[in-house]
Amino acid sequence: MTCPNCGGDELVFPVPETVHEHLPDDRVGATICTHCLRVSPADEAPEDYPDFTTVSDAFPTDGETSAVLAVLLALLDRLVLHREDADRVAAVAEGRGVDVLLFLDRLAADGSIDPELDVGRRREQLEQLI
Repeated sequence: MTCPNCGGDELVFPVPETVHEHLPDDRVGATICTHCLRVSPADEAPEDYPDFTTVSDAFPTDGETSAVLAVLLALLDRLVLHREDADRVAAVAEGRGVDVLLFLDRLAADGSIDPELDVGRRREQLEQLI
């Protein structure tokens, strides 16, 4: 699949049940662009989680945990509207052993991607929430 935002490749993944209710869309899957990190809903999803480290080394090797972080990125795009959901998804990621702020720092420093959102700025805003 190709990203409608930048033309990059998209990675399709299932939305974990633990965070599904926090997305504004109720589809079973989502995509993340390997270049701009845009997260979009998908009508279908694979049974297994893909290797998110192909997007960035900032993602953990555990696919389900990476999918939780991808959902968080989707919510950060509209943080004002989804503050509570972003806080809850960040808590799920932290419960899985992820330092969410460090993850965002690593994404911001990754020169192989060009995120559509200002990851550093969203990190600061998220830090105020959690």
